[in-house]
Amino acid sequence: MPRDRQGDSVNFHVVAEYWLRTETSDEVLGHLARLAAASRNEPANLGYEYFRNVRNSLHVTILETYLDEAGFDAHRVSSHFEEIGKGKILPLLTERVVRTYTHEATT
Repeated sequence: MPRDRQGDSVNFHVVAEYWLRTETSDEVLGHLARLAAASRNEPANLGYEYFRNVRNSLHVTILETYLDEAGFDAHRVSSHFEEIGKGKILPLLTERVVRTYTHEATT
């Protein structure tokens, strides 16, 4: 479970949904595993997990947490996101939806 590393500050959450093609689903999941591992090493990343839908294995949900929106912005221009995310994963998807949220941490 992601931890709040900023005390009373606002964390930034991302929920991304990917819809895969049957013929490339294993390839996408392999790329996603590498992207997740690299993303977890980003200084502002508090968590990066992904899950396959139980009823539709071609639907994947990604849950990401960053210290703040600037951390997510840095992720989106990182070399691993450019190479793996944009270069290898996105071209293989049938659909992608990304939603962002903030959460006021409480003490």
